[in-house]
Amino acid sequence: MKFSLSIIAAAMVLSVPSTVCAQSDSGAAAAPALAVGAMIYDPQGGEVGKIDSVTNDAVVVDTGTYKATLPKSAFGAGSKGPSVTITKAQINEQVAAATQKASAALDAALVAGAEVKGKAGAPIGTIKEVTAEHVVIDRAAGPVSLSRKAFGVGSQGLFISMTAAELDAAAKPASSTP
Repeated sequence: MKFSLSIIAAAMVLSVPSTVCAQSDSGAAAAPALAVGAMIYDPQGGEVGKIDSVTNDAVVVDTGTYKATLPKSAFGAGSKGPSVTITKAQINEQVAAATQKASAALDAALVAGAEVKGKAGAPIGTIKEVTAEHVVIDRAAGPVSLSRKAFGVGSQGLFISMTAAELDAAAKPASSTP
């Protein structure tokens, strides 16, 4: 029996060009109050989504369809509250396109023999087998089966969001399928 562990490998980030930065109704750049739960509006006053989280440099907006990470510089103060210069539909289209592109890149990278790295960039093992649901990583300690959702593709290639030690602690080696 194979042990399966599902983890989230990476967050989807939507980058908004600096030319998309919102401005207040007076045309001057304004620093809006960006608080969790606040509604974000488009230039026409239409609802874009609610703020899900805020960090030093980014704001996650939940459109109801997707959660998009936008730079703080993309926000301005509008007549109804915090605003951006793109609509909910435009954000959803951009996130859908980025998601589709990332999914295609992951599918192309998940092949037998491909090296897998951990979150620190160190090699974890190589792909032994890929199915519709799982990927088996061949490791010195024995093969480990992970959900396809556990993998991401970055500048260094395939990765999972665990180190080798964390993977060893979380999963027992997969036994051969009968």
